[in-house]
Amino acid sequence: MSVARAYTPRENSGGNFCGHQPDAPRLELVKPTTDKIRPKILAELQGRVRQYYRAPRYIPSLNAANGSKRQQRSERREACLLLLNAILEFTDLASLRCGVPTSAGFISLTLDYLVQYTGLNMRRAERAMADLKRANLLTVSQPRQLQEDGSWRGLAAVKAVNALLFTAFGLHERLRHERDRATKRLAKKAAKAGDSLTGWSRNKLVIGKPSTSRRGAESGLPRGIDLQTYEQARAELLIALKQTYPNMPPGERNAEAGEPTEFGKNRTLRFSDLS
Repeated sequence: MSVARAYTPRENSGGNFCGHQPDAPRLELVKPTTDKIRPKILAELQGRVRQYYRAPRYIPSLNAANGSKRQQRSERREACLLLLNAILEFTDLASLRCGVPTSAGFISLTLDYLVQYTGLNMRRAERAMADLKRANLLTVSQPRQLQEDGSWRGLAAVKAVNALLFTAFGLHERLRHERDRATKRLAKKAAKAGDSLTGWSRNKLVIGKPSTSRRGAESGLPRGIDLQTYEQARAELLIALKQTYPNMPPGERNAEAGEPTEFGKNRTLRFSDLS
C-alpha cells in the first residue's frame, strides 16, 4: 500500500539535488585536517589539480573514467577533486600512501574517516574513489589479518597516490627531492628511537606469533598476515633500505629484509633489480 506524501516544490540548480553549483564548485575541504606544517609540494599539487574542474584535459584518464566519450559531469569532477584533496592532505611523502606513519607501523585511513573532511555523502565518495582508481591516480589494496578463530578480518585499505600525478603537473623533480628528504627524516626518527630503519619498517608487517599450523609453516608467512600484504610490505622495506643506504650490497639488503616466500621467489620482480 503506497503512502501519499505532500508534494514539496524544489528548484534544481544543477547536480542532481546534491547541492552542486556548476559555476561555483566547492573544492575546499569543509574543516581543517591537522595543525602540523605539511610538505609544501602536497599543497602545491592540491592547487594544481583543481585546474581539472575547468579543463578536464589536464587529467584525461579521470575524464574517461566513466567509459563514455562525453566529458565527465561537473558534479562528478567536484567530488573527485574533493576526495583527492582529502587524500593528499594525509599523504606520506616517503611512501605516497594515505595515512599516518607511527613507531608501531603505518596506519592507513579509511574512506569513512576521509569523507568527514569533504562534505560528501558516502555514496558520492564511493563513486569518486572508484573513478580515481579507474583513472590510475590511486592504487588501492585490501590487507587482511588472520584472527585467532581462523577467520580473516579486513583492515583499512591501503591507498597510494600515483607518482605520475605529480609528473603530470610538473612536479616530478621536486617530488624526487622531497621524497629523499622524507626518507632521511624517517631514518633519523628511527635512529632517535633507538632502532634501525629495518626494525622500524618491520613493524609495518604486522607480524604476530609464529604460526603453529602446518599451512602457515609451509607458506613461510608470519601468523596473522596474508601473502599479498607480506610481499608488499617486504618490497616496501627493500625500497626504503635502497633509498636510505644506496651503497648497501644487494645480498645484505635482501638478508635484512628477510627471506621471500616461495611465491615471492617466482614473481617477475627480482629484488636484486634494486641494486
